[in-house]
Amino acid sequence: MANQFIVAHIIPTGVKADIGGYVGDATPATNVIAAIADKVISHPNVVNGVVLNLARKNVLYVEGYALDMFFKGEVELKEVERNRIGVVLDKGIEEDGYNLAVNTVNALRTVGGVEVVCMLKTKQEVLTRAVKTKSNSFVGEIAHEDALIDACRSAIKKGAQALAISLAIQIHMKDLKAYFAGKGANPYGGAEAIISHLVTATFGIPAAHAPLLSKYEIYKETHSGTVDPRAAAEAIGPAYLGCVLQGLDRAPRLVAKGGDVRVEDVDAVVLPYTCMGGIPALAAQKWKIPIIAVKENTTVMKATPAALKMKNVITAENYWEVGGILAAMKEGIDPQELRRPVKKVIIE
Repeated sequence: MANQFIVAHIIPTGVKADIGGYVGDATPATNVIAAIADKVISHPNVVNGVVLNLARKNVLYVEGYALDMFFKGEVELKEVERNRIGVVLDKGIEEDGYNLAVNTVNALRTVGGVEVVCMLKTKQEVLTRAVKTKSNSFVGEIAHEDALIDACRSAIKKGAQALAISLAIQIHMKDLKAYFAGKGANPYGGAEAIISHLVTATFGIPAAHAPLLSKYEIYKETHSGTVDPRAAAEAIGPAYLGCVLQGLDRAPRLVAKGGDVRVEDVDAVVLPYTCMGGIPALAAQKWKIPIIAVKENTTVMKATPAALKMKNVITAENYWEVGGILAAMKEGIDPQELRRPVKKVIIE
């Protein structure tokens, strides 16, 4: 996009990020970036806030696998005014879970004007579970992926241009308790990433996932007492589909050519300091896109710029500094020239 300052803000899922490790708690940081940049490319994990999605309108909602494709130069992003959304629900949850999902969808239709073309159940339970790794991050396993794919295909045939998926994810309640206390990673996050990656890789359209809760999980979340402030949105009402529907409503579509935003248009990538091992960070090195590594946003990962011998990385202590660095870059000023002492130029 000519003369547009475009930034990607990325926080990996399920790695206990201090900012962005909870639903929607990285939205203020994202919106600060969006106040400086013309466009911000981000992903559901960063701005999903249960029933809330308070990201600014210039934040592009791009699923994680699609984000990887974008940074590899395989797709471009085409902005749209509106997507028709298909909702896919897991089979087998008690009536309370379905009622919560249906009421959430209808609330976003009547209050937000979101267009939902269908709500479908999978033919059998998909059986997804969270798996905790040795690093205390979370990944996921899916037993019946064909059931999910078939339901998504049916939704597309009914006119869906984007897919909101809500599956039951088996987690240990002790992991949820630790998460609510601010002592553990989001137990749903890794499995959610696997689900949305699978759907995006299969169909190439915008997709995002929201947990479909059992009656017991709904009770536990809403009766958890006073929780870590970052988990408060979940404790007051686990209507997870709300943020997903808001994000997918205007999510950019993936096109091979002729998109509005290409990877070559990205001016900077903002990431936690210890999360340099993903495709966006590695691709940024290839495309010579500056990376801003945020030290204050700690995670359980150890992929630092030094460990990976990365160049073109600017270290920021916190998101306050990120704002200053991006403002300088947008103005065409080398951020290093704002520091003292001034580095001397040596004739070689």
